[in-house]
Amino acid sequence: MKLVLKKFFNSSLLVSPRKAFELYDAVVNNLKKENALILDFEGIKATTLVFHYVFYSKLYERFGKELKKKIQIKNASKEMIEMLLHLQNNYKELSVKFSGVLMLV
Repeated sequence: MKLVLKKFFNSSLLVSPRKAFELYDAVVNNLKKENALILDFEGIKATTLVFHYVFYSKLYERFGKELKKKIQIKNASKEMIEMLLHLQNNYKELSVKFSGVLMLV
């Protein structure tokens, strides 16, 4: 199944943690029915590191290493790929940094 994010959110901006949680819920619900899902970022003009961190860290907590088999990314911008690589390379360090921030909320 393919999920076109611009249509799903009716927006070309994915910048808030709230949207990350909405997407997480939709992906988990879809993966209950399907073995794999394509996330299509066509038409998405901006994303943030926080959006990706919240979304992918929640998915990783749920699916672990199986996540790579379950989700494919299509039409990602060069900048978004760089953000995802940054998360991949710094996930544990970012997790510690963000946990301190979340405790202040």
